[in-house]
Amino acid sequence: MSVLKVTRRASLAVVLVLLLGTMLLAAGTEYTVVKGDTLWEIAKTYDVDWKEIAELNGITDEFALQVGTVLKIPAAYTEISVMIPNIDHDIPAVICIPKGDGPFPIVVMLHGTGSDKSEAGGGYLLAAPALAEAGIASVRFDFIGNGESTADYIDYNFTSAVDDTNIAFAYAASLPRIDGHRAGIMGWSQGGTIALLAAGQNPAYKSVLCWAGAPDLSGVGSLEAYEIAKQNGYYELTFEWRTPLKLGLQWFDEAYGTDVLQVFSNSGAPVLAINGAEDTVVDPINAERIVDASRNSESKVLLIEGADHTFNIFTGDMTAFNQLIQATVDWFDKTL
Repeated sequence: MSVLKVTRRASLAVVLVLLLGTMLLAAGTEYTVVKGDTLWEIAKTYDVDWKEIAELNGITDEFALQVGTVLKIPAAYTEISVMIPNIDHDIPAVICIPKGDGPFPIVVMLHGTGSDKSEAGGGYLLAAPALAEAGIASVRFDFIGNGESTADYIDYNFTSAVDDTNIAFAYAASLPRIDGHRAGIMGWSQGGTIALLAAGQNPAYKSVLCWAGAPDLSGVGSLEAYEIAKQNGYYELTFEWRTPLKLGLQWFDEAYGTDVLQVFSNSGAPVLAINGAEDTVVDPINAERIVDASRNSESKVLLIEGADHTFNIFTGDMTAFNQLIQATVDWFDKTL
């Protein structure tokens, strides 16, 4: 099988990266005062400055807290929404940065097939703040034709996805308080595929993590679908949860012509491959295949018992997903 070649567009486009529209989101929480509380103790619990709580809530006497008062707690992180140009299309992205001086390590978060930067069930909306609370920044973005992207999905393929990944990383790494020399990459399902390819091609990624990573995508695009794409230039991929997507011929060519694990074996980074033990979309055996392809002795497999492909996030029982989040935070905290 041929190996996917590294595109040179990433290096060319870095100089074009501009902040087109920045929106700061203060994602905080609330706390109800109980007897015995002090502003200092509340602030310590949430790892914020008590003066910030006082200012946010209009408190002029910090010693006169009233029981039952609902206090707004400042966010422990800031999210920046940006549009990052990449030659012929823009990459809608959100960068989550912890509070503090930094510099903070950065994790690039890649979504799966037919999803977007928030991920299934808002999985990345939960993961990014959890990383931030551990002092780890992140960037998540929409691949071509997904989410807020205005490009046509027919142009999505392994090459474009790795390219967008590197552009998003380069932008985030250029920001103040971000340490681009401590970069990790993670992906869910096909996002894991792209994470493996990007890590195998770009030594900047020092740590890798897969949520149900898929080294073989023949299940997404069957040989029959491939033949249709050869005739029409695309195959229409249908979903229960969104409008159809046109899977382009180049995607099939690369999916069938790229040895993902061979590419990944070029990486010296450790990988944590996590799968739900009950995943019927991506066979959990793939976690072992990913680790076997790694050259790093610190690479590990984690199977979460009773979890499906989405780690049960749609069931209302967050036990498995909370385990997933904790394992993710612990891994990057250890390896970055």
